[in-house]
Amino acid sequence: MTRFSILCLMLSVTLPSYAATITVPAGQPTIQAAINAAKNGDVIIVAPGTYFENINFLGKAISVKSSGGAKVTIIDGGHANSVVTFSSGEGLKSVLHGFTIQNGTAGLEGGGIYIDNASPSITGNLVTNNTACNGGAGIAVTFSSAFVQSNTVTNNSQSGCAGGVGGGGIEVGGAGAAQILANVVENNSWSSSGGGGISLWGAGTPTLRNNYIRGNVAYDQGGGIYIVNYSNALIVQNLIYNNTLTEDINAGQGAGIYLLVPSGYAGPLLVNNTIVGTSSSVQGSAVYASGFYDQAMFYNNLMIGASGTNAVFCDSTYDQTPPTFTDNDAYSPKGTGLLGTCATQSGANGNISVNPMFAGASNFHLRAASPAINAGDVSAPDIPPLDLIGNPRIVDGNIDMGAYEYQPPAPESVTPVQP
Repeated sequence: MTRFSILCLMLSVTLPSYAATITVPAGQPTIQAAINAAKNGDVIIVAPGTYFENINFLGKAISVKSSGGAKVTIIDGGHANSVVTFSSGEGLKSVLHGFTIQNGTAGLEGGGIYIDNASPSITGNLVTNNTACNGGAGIAVTFSSAFVQSNTVTNNSQSGCAGGVGGGGIEVGGAGAAQILANVVENNSWSSSGGGGISLWGAGTPTLRNNYIRGNVAYDQGGGIYIVNYSNALIVQNLIYNNTLTEDINAGQGAGIYLLVPSGYAGPLLVNNTIVGTSSSVQGSAVYASGFYDQAMFYNNLMIGASGTNAVFCDSTYDQTPPTFTDNDAYSPKGTGLLGTCATQSGANGNISVNPMFAGASNFHLRAASPAINAGDVSAPDIPPLDLIGNPRIVDGNIDMGAYEYQPPAPESVTPVQP
């Protein structure tokens, strides 16, 4: 073999293979055509416009991103199917970023985005005006450890059948460790069962952190979040408010959160959430707990009910031992804080039942005189370093209750007068 042949052989085995960038529509006419042509590691860049497609990632570790952002780059499913599908074992390197995902319709789950036995990264999207029959009208995350961050999920709803697993905005179901982080989940609905905003249905060990969950509507349980079956969820520093139920008077349960823990499971851990309930006809205006909940834990939460309601209700049908409550404020004006088996936790372990003194009717920061300031437990598990808007979470060795940490004003500097 000549030296030239040897050199060519060496170059052929040592030169790296570079990821390609595929543009739509300049390089490929449609997003799906670009996916079909892509190889693992490739990046698909989509120009502004409206694309009438239902796309499938086909198991590829590729990034599909918009060049102009979600407001001007729309994937419209035309009510033909889920708009975007991940169902072939995709991992975190399969990325969907920067689109409006709209007009999807699912016969079962995931009208906007359907994730099943896959764990992609879903970031920076607007998921809106999608429907599903069984669950996850906006996004369905099933048997998955998907990363779902900084999306707005709004105006999605149930259509086509009754009942189902719920989740007008997002459904998480099946064993996995999905991460639902820093999303806005608002104005979604589930008309015939629980989970207007988010449903955790046998969801494994998901994490819900730094989400705004507001204005969602469910039929009978969990206007904001609905938690049932094996769902040992970590729920940290979320703001949950103005979620409602449409069930008949005195029959709804948990306008903010409804949880039902099966026998033999720990149930959720809630840390530093602000949960503001609604409706005088709801049991557990902020939180309703049922099932075998004695291993569930609540630390540093503000759980505030509507006037005349009970803020937190723990049903005694299956379990007479309440969850662990440490340094929480459960309060309803002209009502009660902790009721049912939870009543034994009132006044114990740092729990209080007083007006938290919010800054305004829809401003849930704490005023300077709030009794929730410095009233939390700094040794609580899973405390994040920053609060919901990025301020230091622990100040001067103390922590507040709720999602926001009060930041004391800096002392005024005084310039000495020169003699």
